Amino acid sequence: MKRKGNLYENTYKIENIISAANEVCRNTKNKREVNRFKNFRCIFISRIYNDLKNKTYKVGPYNEFTIYEPKERKIVSQKTYDKIINHLISRHILMPAIMPKLIEQNVASRVGMGTKMGLYYHYKYLRLCKQKYERFYILKCDVSKYFASIDHDILKQKVEKVIKDKDALKIVFDVIDSVEEGLRDSVI
Repeated sequence: MKRKGNLYENTYKIENIISAANEVCRNTKNKREVNRFKNFRCIFISRIYNDLKNKTYKVGPYNEFTIYEPKERKIVSQKTYDKIINHLISRHILMPAIMPKLIEQNVASRVGMGTKMGLYYHYKYLRLCKQKYERFYILKCDVSKYFASIDHDILKQKVEKVIKDKDALKIVFDVIDSVEEGLRDSVI
């Protein structure tokens, strides 16, 4: 299996930082924080650039709260600054390394895929099962606390198998280890 290299330098290209900042600002619900970021946009972008270029980025604290509708869920978020860096890591380190290894039917977080494509596969395989089997069962399940149950060491071993860039591995491992156990939904 070929490992990907030279991934880290794409994270601190100014055009990539600006693109990630625009995407995060567009999709963040906390408008007060987005406005604060927009007011000091040049400062934040230059700080992100310097932290990534000089390899001095430290993962910021997580804001945790619980919601109870429709069911009890723990929500975790980060400041806009950290969200932008997470987007850069995802788009320019993880996606180029991991996406070619995924099966076609994995529609999560993939450009051009999503709910519509997921429904397409659902109906496609439902139709195939109806043609092939007289009687069949479909298991619908939800893994409780899935992200919290992910083992850091196993995840890091799997990431090392697809990424050889030492700087890229370091920042990915810093994000993974930014929580005590498992992963946060907002991490990577």
